[in-house]
Amino acid sequence: MTKAGPQRMKASAVVVEYVQREIFDGRLRCGDRIHVERLTAALDVSPTPVREALVLLERDGLVTAQVHRATFVQHFDARTLRADFHVLGLLGGVAAARVAMDRDPEVLGRLESLLDELAGSSDSVTHRRDVANEILRTQHRAGATPRLLAELHGYAGFLGWAADESERRTHDQIVEGHRRVIEAIFAGDSRRASQARLAETKAAAKQVIDELTRRGVLRTDGTNAADSRAHPRPTVRDPVL
Repeated sequence: MTKAGPQRMKASAVVVEYVQREIFDGRLRCGDRIHVERLTAALDVSPTPVREALVLLERDGLVTAQVHRATFVQHFDARTLRADFHVLGLLGGVAAARVAMDRDPEVLGRLESLLDELAGSSDSVTHRRDVANEILRTQHRAGATPRLLAELHGYAGFLGWAADESERRTHDQIVEGHRRVIEAIFAGDSRRASQARLAETKAAAKQVIDELTRRGVLRTDGTNAADSRAHPRPTVRDPVL
């Protein structure tokens, strides 16, 4: 019994990332139906973690459950992605501002250490990504209320994953972006810390939109390639999974 829980959670995470990548790569498109039985066969997992994963993906706004519990890929385009990233940036900005107001020595020391580690991580993309994400987690844990932290977790799922997949900045640019936030925190400037965090999130939004456009998921005008007209209602199709 002690092993069942972790295994199921791991399987759910596998399913979540699989569906995210299918959407990100354009193999799953807006309105496509997601079949539980096809996912279980494709990933060799039981239906339970697949259903758990679909609940998480619905929370992230990637899919929507409709009549008779059928699940479909939710509509998105450049406009909705910018809006979602903007909200994420505002929430993260609140957390960063609170850290700047508190200026807890332990938190400041942790952020300084992580920034130094990030600056020295140029040889490993994976390590740099892990450190950058830990910087965010540290700010969120230190500055967010329980409710705000729950909202950040909810918003950061697919958006954070897509931002990591779309990262095209140089090592120095990534370090500088985090440095601006951390320097504002050290200075106790809550407004500047909030603005710097929002600016970082807007930059991430642009990268994700550019990457989805490059992959053909979005058109150059920002509409979704699955749309048949400029501002459509999502249509239901029955394809890949």
